[in-house]
Amino acid sequence: MNNAHNPIAVRVENIQKIWNKTRADKPKAQLFSMVCFTEDFPLVDGFIRLESSAYGKSEDSFVAFILDFYDKKVFYTSIIEQWIVTFEEDLKKNPGWNWEDFAAFREVLPEIDKLSIENLKDFYIKMLISFKKFEAKTGNLLIVSFLIKKVSDTNLLKESIKELSVLLPANIGFLFVDYQERQLYKEMIISMKEKGTIIEIPNQNINKAYKEIATQGNPNDPQVKYRKCLFEIGEAAKSKKQEKVKKLGNELIDISRSTGETSFWASSYLIYASFLFQFKDEKELIHELLDKGIKITTPFYKEKEDVAGILLQLLAYKGSHYSITGKSDRAIHYFLKQVAIAKEIEQEMQVINGYNYALLLAAKKRDGQYAEILNDAFEYGYALTDSMLKIINFTFIANSYLEDDPKIDYAEKEAIANRMAIIFGANWRDTPREIAKQIQEEYPLSNTY
Repeated sequence: MNNAHNPIAVRVENIQKIWNKTRADKPKAQLFSMVCFTEDFPLVDGFIRLESSAYGKSEDSFVAFILDFYDKKVFYTSIIEQWIVTFEEDLKKNPGWNWEDFAAFREVLPEIDKLSIENLKDFYIKMLISFKKFEAKTGNLLIVSFLIKKVSDTNLLKESIKELSVLLPANIGFLFVDYQERQLYKEMIISMKEKGTIIEIPNQNINKAYKEIATQGNPNDPQVKYRKCLFEIGEAAKSKKQEKVKKLGNELIDISRSTGETSFWASSYLIYASFLFQFKDEKELIHELLDKGIKITTPFYKEKEDVAGILLQLLAYKGSHYSITGKSDRAIHYFLKQVAIAKEIEQEMQVINGYNYALLLAAKKRDGQYAEILNDAFEYGYALTDSMLKIINFTFIANSYLEDDPKIDYAEKEAIANRMAIIFGANWRDTPREIAKQIQEEYPLSNTY
């Protein structure tokens, strides 16, 4: 499709133009903060992905990483690990690549936790310089892009970035993606003077782009009908037009059923139910819809990964709605059903998520059920590898276990705490409260009725 007719591509191209203009206007800048509205993040992400490919329009070379910040050592370790692991995966697709120093860098990985913070910084900069040499491009910047989602200590993060940025050679730069609502890097970037610049991305009206996409194509095509209906139900829900939401929700189900795809059909029940959450008098209909989705997906979840994903969401939404209507026992029941299914299909992250939701609710009573859930959750999570634990919200469970299990002796507590510190950083116990807040934002767990 020609970009002129693709509303998303047009908006990504707008960001490309803004980047190129910034580079021309600020040739000495090496530290960039690209600030967008939250809803426009997919466009910024699209820009970075495009520039990281052969289809980029900038002279600069882009590589992109997403991570959380716990402390300096974990941060430096993570950006090294991600780089090496990512390149190793790319190397499988491009066996002709010959980064001469890569093998030497990779050899350090198993022992990387033993390096000091200073050694990690030096190692990272050496790796960037070596990669830039391997790239064999001159007259441009190697742009390392970071989206840092969760930050345990903003001052420590900015300090970490500054320490790295002063070591950067002139042909390497950092790009930090940020949101208008957050503006995390503003003061730091300004303090860098001509070496730093903030790139403001104007509101790209992405919802208009989605609407344009939804209405493109053959109007009789079920996929086109579905997209159009989905957009309209979202608009109706935003305007709190309850009866219109219900009318469109039924249309959505009919359209998706006509495709004959199980996951597509089941997801329409999930979507319809989720749009009804804001209407207090639709409790029965919400659970009726979720139950139908569960009935559709249950026979197939073991064989079809996409169906399993929908089933897990349906169970989580059942638990969430029971929670916000004050039925904690029913909510816990469904979150634990989510856990059981996720264990069957080896979806570790969903197992831990389900345990987290159940624990937050069970913690209100602190009875035998809470202790049982906590012990099961800890036993399951603690058996996972360090690399797996890094990408899931396990600190809430670990911290709860250390605080609430009287049977643990001092040596075991020390061993657990030390492992968590190695994985999540010295301040790992500061994060459980943030995780609890995040969980509650994802699935409301308090009675809002």
